[in-house]
Amino acid sequence: MHEPDGDWRRQALEDFRQWLDAAGPELAEPDEAGTADCDLHAVFAEIAALRQEVRLQNREQARAGRELAAAAERHETAARRAGRGDEALAALEERVSRAAEDRCLAETLEVRDALARGREAAVRLRDRPRWFRRPPRGVRGVVEGYDLAIRRFDRMLARFDVRRVETVGRAFDGRVMHAVEARRVGGIEDGRVVEELRSGFVRGDDVLRFADVAVNRSPGQE
Repeated sequence: MHEPDGDWRRQALEDFRQWLDAAGPELAEPDEAGTADCDLHAVFAEIAALRQEVRLQNREQARAGRELAAAAERHETAARRAGRGDEALAALEERVSRAAEDRCLAETLEVRDALARGREAAVRLRDRPRWFRRPPRGVRGVVEGYDLAIRRFDRMLARFDVRRVETVGRAFDGRVMHAVEARRVGGIEDGRVVEELRSGFVRGDDVLRFADVAVNRSPGQE
């Protein structure tokens, strides 16, 4: 049983806010005359949306932390009872504790999704062809901020034996994946995942969340 760490969420969000605050003045300063307002607006909009989403989830994450702490206490009580021979009750409380942990962990995945979406938007701006338009200044720092926050989430999840489902390029596995789209991509074996639309996660042998994927199909297949 892993002990819950009530500070990881606040620390991850605080680190991310510090990245955004540090990058803010640099992003606000025009790179040169003619820098496209629409690009800066896209960056600001993405960052503002993420900030708002993270703020809205603070309350939910605090509640999830309390539930994890309570689940840990129930687990410790179950372990003590098992030591006194009350194994049936201990097993029941262990299952209840595990279910409560799984529910709380599943809720934290929504925060990770928000960070991943923000990172993808920043990466698109950072990596667009230079001949098209120069990326806004400071966007690399924004990407690094997202990476830092996501790594903290992943380390926390690993402490609870939670891992991400590998999908792209793998054979479709209905035990951990949902096929939400069929694609026809040449040169790829039928039944292979060609795109991950939402990440999936497992805890040990249990599925916390199925991965939503697009699967390759040959022309003529139903």
